[in-house]
Formats: sequence, C-alpha cells, structure tokens
Amino acid sequence: MLLLAFALPLLAIVPAAFGGDAAGRFIRIFGNPVYLTVIWTTVRISLEATAITLVVSFPLAWILSRATGVKALLLGLLVLVPFLTSVMVRTFAWLAILGQRGLVNATLLSLGLTSEPLSLLFSELAVVLALVQCSIPMMVFALVTVLRRIDGRILLAAHTLGASPLRIWSGVLIPLAIRGIQSGVTIIFLFTMASFIAPTFLGSQRQQMLAQVVQSEIDIGADWALAAALGITLALIATIIVTALAAVARYLSRWQRPGLLPLTMPQEHVEQVDKSLLRRPVKLLPSRLHIPAGFRGGARFVEPVYLLFISAYILLPLVVLIPVSFSSAEVLIFPPPGYSLRWFETIFHSQEWIAAALTSLRIGAAVCVATLVIATLTVLGIGRHFRYQGAAEALLMSPLTVPSVVFALGAYLAFSRVGLVDTETGIIIAHTVLIFPIVYQVASATFSSIDPWLSLAAASLGANPWRIFRTIVFPLLLPGLAIGALLAMLLSFDESVSSIFLSNLSVKTLPRKLWEGIRFNTSPESAAVSVVLLGVTCAVVVVGMVVVLRRRKNALLPVQARPEPV
Repeated sequence: MLLLAFALPLLAIVPAAFGGDAAGRFIRIFGNPVYLTVIWTTVRISLEATAITLVVSFPLAWILSRATGVKALLLGLLVLVPFLTSVMVRTFAWLAILGQRGLVNATLLSLGLTSEPLSLLFSELAVVLALVQCSIPMMVFALVTVLRRIDGRILLAAHTLGASPLRIWSGVLIPLAIRGIQSGVTIIFLFTMASFIAPTFLGSQRQQMLAQVVQSEIDIGADWALAAALGITLALIATIIVTALAAVARYLSRWQRPGLLPLTMPQEHVEQVDKSLLRRPVKLLPSRLHIPAGFRGGARFVEPVYLLFISAYILLPLVVLIPVSFSSAEVLIFPPPGYSLRWFETIFHSQEWIAAALTSLRIGAAVCVATLVIATLTVLGIGRHFRYQGAAEALLMSPLTVPSVVFALGAYLAFSRVGLVDTETGIIIAHTVLIFPIVYQVASATFSSIDPWLSLAAASLGANPWRIFRTIVFPLLLPGLAIGALLAMLLSFDESVSSIFLSNLSVKTLPRKLWEGIRFNTSPESAAVSVVLLGVTCAVVVVGMVVVLRRRKNALLPVQARPEPV
C-alpha cells in the first residue's frame, strides 16, 4: 500500500516538476519577488503558529497528565472533541467571531470600547488564531504521553536542592519533555505549512501561503508543472526546517545520553552547596511546583484562570456556530437578529448536501474497513520481536511526516493518469494512506498490552494459530480496533485536503461541498451543516465513552457479581 499509494504519487511530482523547462520554472519561483514573499509568509506564519501553540498547550498538557477522576475526564473531552471536529468547521467559525458583525465587534460596540467595527478578518492575526486553535489538541496529545512518564519526585528533589519554580520548569521539566516537544513541534509545523483553508477563509493576499498557491494552480488547472515545482519547494523547505528543529532538540537533550558526557567533572567546577536547604521542611505534591508564601494567595487562581481562558479559546468557535446556525438573517451576524430553522430545512431538503453526506459516509465506511484490516495484519506481522521493528514503524509513520498538500498534489498527478481523479475509489485510497498510521498506532498500543503468555498457553493446549487469534488475540484487540474504527470514520469525514484535490464534479464529498459553500456563500447555511457535523461527532464520542466505561466497569466487577454464562 505504501509503495503503490504513497511512494508512487510522491514520485509522480518529480517528472512533472523537472520535465520540460525545469530550470526556468524554479528560476521563476525563486527569482520572482511574489513567490519569495509567499514562501517567507508561509515560513513565518508556520513558525509563529507553532511557537504560540507550544507555549499555550504545554501547561494544559501538564495539568492533564497529572489530573485524575472527573477532572481528567473533562480535560480529556476538552481536547478530544475539537480534535475530532472538522478543521474546516472550526476555521469557518472564526468568520462569525472576527467578522464586521461578529462576536468580538458586537462585544466591543456594546461595551462602548470602540465606535465602529474593527477590521479583524483578512489579517495575519486571524490566520494565526485559527491555526493555533486547530493545533492545540494535536500538540497536547503529543506532550501528554511524555509528561505522564515524568516522576513528580524529580521536581521535589529539584526544589530541595534550591531550584526556583522557573528553574524547575526550564531546567528539569522542559528537558525531560523535549522528545514530546520535538514530536509536537514537528507535527504542528508540518500541519501549518500545508494549511490553505485558514489563509483562504481568513487571510488576504498578504497572508497567502504556499499550499494555497498549489491548491489554486490545481483547482484552476492552469499549470500542473508549476504546481508540482511549488509542491517540491514546499516539501524541501519543510524538510530543512524540521531537520534544523530536530538538531536543536538533540542538542537540548544531549545530557540524556550519558555516553556523550564526561563521567566526572573537574573539582574546580564544583560549587559549594548550601546544606541548610536539606534541613528545611518541604511540602510539595509531585503534581505541583513549590510557590513562595507571598504568592500563594494569587497563585491559587492561576490554574483555574488559565483553564478558563484556554477552554474558552478552544470551545468558542464551536459554541458560536450554534446560535449562528439558527439565525434568521441572510448573512453571518452575531448575535443573530432572530432565530429560525430555515437553514436546517434547507440542508435537509437539499439533494446536493444529502448526496455529499452519503458520499462521505460510503467513503468513510470503506476507509474504516480498509485501515482496520491492513492495521491488524501489520500489527500481527511485525509482532513483538521483529528485528527491524523501529525501521518498519518509521516507514509506516512516513505519511504523517509529509505535508498533506504535497501528497494530495502527487495523488492528483498520479491518479489522473489511471482515471482515479474525481472518483470514490481514488479518494478512498488517499484517505486510507493518510489515516492508516493513526489506526496502526492505536492497534499497536493495544496489541503490546496483551499478555503474550496467553497465546503460549493456548498453543500448549493444542490451539492452532487461527484459533488463538480468533478466541484470544482478536477479542483482546477489539477495544483498540473499535477506537481505531471510530477515528478512521471521523478523520475520513474531516479529511479536507485530499478530498478537495481529488473531487470535483462527479464526486463531491461533504468537505468539498462545505469548502464551496463557505467560499462562495456567506449565509448561515454552512453553519447549519457544521452544527450537524459537530452534533454527530459529540454523539459518537459520548457513545464511545459509555461503551468504554461500561466495559471497564464490568472488568472491575468481582467474579461472584458477574452474570452466569448461558
């Protein structure tokens, strides 16, 4: 699958970009001030969004990694629901927030802070706000897995040795989390570099990004060779910057590799330690940093205030869509002048919207089945003791390391030669390639938690491999596969880039239809579609959580309390 559906489309970009007058094509890109401005804008906005996302998300990831009970559940939902909601839906919501008659301007006017609406849309601020809001869940997921492994007693030890809270964060916590930071920064940078939805909806010509130019060239069909050259340029720039970021991460984490450091330090560099610190009483929870007594009263409110603001920032775009979708106005206005169901009636009686939804449903179901089958076979094939497991998993994760717009461009060029453009089959193949790594990660994590002695015990009792898989491995793997199926379905509905590139007239998926509706129509009709998608996502998440909690509750029941088998 990776060779045929991932590597070949990427290789298809090369002859298209370097065929004919290749030199003149790249001279046109790097010698034209317009393209250089677009490249610089792309890099600048991507770095800005990545840095802001890291700073904003790190405290949330730390709090989530130390939370338990109801708090952990609520924070998990805070991150999970936006993650499973369409990026296009969340980006569209900023039109209702930052518009001339949107939420921010309505609030400022009502408070008398301004006499006329501010021009917040079509600016770099609007693009960065949308990109950061869409990136926070991905950054938190990358950080939480690493932060949970940090022993809180290390922070206690640092404090007893005299480290200030700032020193503990900068000298202990962040270095220990550097691997998660590197992973999150790489994911977010590649995501923002390949973004064209946010700059298209919220930016102007000054905020035009490279992926947006590539999409425009493909959509218009003006110059495929130039689009391929721009795609290679985007991929090379992203690779160079990601490599530089990885080198910085390796430098910052060099102390984690003892072989590179001297075992002993010269005596003249050892400073005298104030041993009186060891006799001071310390009251420090592993999940909290010590705060001086003078600041404890105010610091008590730091975490609640931070959680309030970050929750509002994450959820506001989703909440604003609800009243806007019930608006009686013809355009996006917040607050709505009146309320009506007209837009829901419009979409539910529209054959185009229904056809697009059914198309996305068929594609999502096919992608779900394909990714589950391939991920299950891959997990079983690699097993637990595969000699080249690290290299194999790096290859399997490779679709996540390539900007999605570059793969979509290659898929368009390769699929057009075999008649797969504007077909459901072509979109299914593209979605399967992009979503498979995520489903594999979930299935692999579940498989690694299964006790291998169970299979050995079954084999010693005479069970053949197929019976072992059917009666032991598959039932234990089923919860992970169920989560993978849920993610595959939702991510297929959300996959906008490849759907926009590979669908047009014959096949229109819901993201493609929503893309056209937002670009060419400013009515609340798209808001009504977005609310329906949001409601479906929330319902699926709630049902999935209920099933998981019920299974966990049944697993904790004592044997006497469980129902007798029939």
